[in-house]
Amino acid sequence: MPKTTVQVTESEVETPNGDTRQTKQYRITIPKQMAEFFDLQQGDELEWGSGSASNKMEVTVHKNE
Repeated sequence: MPKTTVQVTESEVETPNGDTRQTKQYRITIPKQMAEFFDLQQGDELEWGSGSASNKMEVTVHKNE
């Protein structure tokens, strides 16, 4: 199975009261083979959870039907 790389974007945003705060967003892509296997379509949702080991993740596909 192909591997993907996590992309991190950090930025500073201004809050409604004029303060600033740091934000961090994490982004990954889904390997094409996985998207095709689960027949992912626009609007489908992925629910992320922790797996049975400290370095495992669990993903549940929710179809937008």
